[in-house]
Amino acid sequence: MSDVASSAGDKAGKAHWNQVWSNRSLPKPVDPRERGPRQYVLQAFHREFVRAFEGMETKGRRLLEVGCGRSAWLPYLAREFGFQISGIDYTEIGCEQERDILARAGVPGEIVCADLFQPPESFVGAFDAVVSLGVVEHFEDTAGCLRACARYLRPGGRIITEVPNMRGLVGWVAKVTNRPNYDVHVPLDRDALEQAHRDAGLNVLWSEYILPLDVSLFGVGGIGPRWLRLPAVGAASVVAGVVWALDARGLAPRPNPVTSPYIFCVAEKR
Repeated sequence: MSDVASSAGDKAGKAHWNQVWSNRSLPKPVDPRERGPRQYVLQAFHREFVRAFEGMETKGRRLLEVGCGRSAWLPYLAREFGFQISGIDYTEIGCEQERDILARAGVPGEIVCADLFQPPESFVGAFDAVVSLGVVEHFEDTAGCLRACARYLRPGGRIITEVPNMRGLVGWVAKVTNRPNYDVHVPLDRDALEQAHRDAGLNVLWSEYILPLDVSLFGVGGIGPRWLRLPAVGAASVVAGVVWALDARGLAPRPNPVTSPYIFCVAEKR
């Protein structure tokens, strides 16, 4: 995505992501068979991906992750669904980290450092599926970003978009505790995300809020003075464990516009 992406309304920019990815250990590839509170969010995403690809032939088909820097999902998508995977990102460090993740997982894939809005010619109309996880909400013109993502799809190809629910509790907490992070997002609810897909010329199959709560999005480790941070992190871990236990027994609140941390939307290219 480069400077052209910034001029197209990128509220985050390369400098933001270079800082985010620097000095962090690489994540393990997602394994849907792992269980426990720490896998709570990953399990929910796995269920949504299974639903998203329902009725679609995936083995040997091509999938592109837009904004793939340091993604733990590309090896998962190759292993679980049989996709031939590629990724595109505008940060050199993010692309290098993604290549390392794939190499450690023993999963082949093509990672290209390029502008989302100026794709390699070989990528245009070349993919059966496009995935973006926390990308489109950083662009002021959400529909324009989705339109750019759709250029990578073949007719009938499927696009899976996930964004944080910055119109709900996650956004409210971010405003108070981490305003700079809040400011690099365009707050979207489910209806706005759906409409942006339609405005991009896509046929929406379904969209929904995911999970009743995810305290890991609140950034509690950065709240308040240092002497408060450790107790805050501990309290958040307890809350996460309780919510996971309740959800595993079907007792947690249903996903909703107020407390749910994520929104998924699945659409097809006409």
